[in-house]
Amino acid sequence: MKKLKWILPIVLILALIAYFFIKPQIDAKNIAYVFTPLEKGNIELAVSSTGTLEAINTVEIGTQISGTIKKIYVDYNDKVKAGEVLAEMDLKLLKTNLTSAQANLAVSTVQLNQCTEEYNRSKALYEKGVISQQEFSNSKYIYEQALSAKKASSAAVKNIQVSINYAHITSPISGTVTERSVEEGQTVAASFSTPKMFIIAEDLSKMQILADVDESDIGYIINNMPVRFSVQTYPEKKFKGKVSQIRLQPLEINNVVNYQVVVDVDNDKGLLLPGMTTNLDFITSTAEGVFLINNSAFRFRPTEKMLKEVKSILVSKSKTVLLDSIQKQFIKAINTSETYTPANFKKTLPTNIDGFFYLNNLKKIDFMFVEIGIKTGLQSEIRKLLDGSELTEELKAINGIKSKK
Repeated sequence: MKKLKWILPIVLILALIAYFFIKPQIDAKNIAYVFTPLEKGNIELAVSSTGTLEAINTVEIGTQISGTIKKIYVDYNDKVKAGEVLAEMDLKLLKTNLTSAQANLAVSTVQLNQCTEEYNRSKALYEKGVISQQEFSNSKYIYEQALSAKKASSAAVKNIQVSINYAHITSPISGTVTERSVEEGQTVAASFSTPKMFIIAEDLSKMQILADVDESDIGYIINNMPVRFSVQTYPEKKFKGKVSQIRLQPLEINNVVNYQVVVDVDNDKGLLLPGMTTNLDFITSTAEGVFLINNSAFRFRPTEKMLKEVKSILVSKSKTVLLDSIQKQFIKAINTSETYTPANFKKTLPTNIDGFFYLNNLKKIDFMFVEIGIKTGLQSEIRKLLDGSELTEELKAINGIKSKK
């Protein structure tokens, strides 16, 4: 019995030791890796934004005179030419004023003629000493007053004639009427500001988008950059444009600084209309026929056991494929317990270098350093394998772990 009391604890201890040594091997055998392959394809990096379609050149047309609109000759969407009459103001009052002004001019002319004769006679008499200086000065004053009165009357006539010319509202450009704000018989007052009557868009076959781009993205935008966009009325159709201007005036929208970018658009088919809201993608970079990998391979977090297995591999490979400055920081990091963790072991690598786990020819866990190019939210371009190996679609990266059933 005494021997049995000693044997049972020893057996339990041996069983626990065996369990902790054997369990990881059992667990390892029950683990299966999930892979994502390299594949060839196209990739592009884009900055997204929204904007509004506008005509490149629009002109607001009003009237410089007050009065009643007698006739309107155009309506929405009408095509007009430069110099074409759009509307006409009622001329009755202006013509009456012109007749009155012309009559005043005639009276002023007669008075000036009379005063001129009196002035010339007084001048001759004064030179002969017949009349005094005072009498001559009075005659000269009356003459100059009449001369000024005639000039004022003549100016009044010209002013009314100009107003009559303004009574015919004409288009300064050729284009399309996009807005008409008045009706026949309506009275407009131009006393304080020019009332808006029409808006004309010069050429709707060429339009522009005014897009607001966040300050964090504006550095990627350059002139002549290609742009792809869509509008709500044609959700399946993609339109193209290009950046023509980056306006430097900052705009604060919801406490975020934005800059307005102008995008030129061809509208030969007339599908796009002023005021439409657009969803834009500024294409900052593209690559075609390149090797791509799902970003899940880079986001994969290995187990502690995997990290222990590949630590020596990481050290040896980093010495052969990484630049000295990068290599020293990397090796220092993986020799530090705080940073050599599943979440941080690649933390010191620059943005254009990354790596993924894979199974080598011996079916052993291994690690590959790669140089990446364009990176989107879903995929990344693999430019090359840093150990000099050939890029092939047969290469598969580990992006997950699952238990075998």
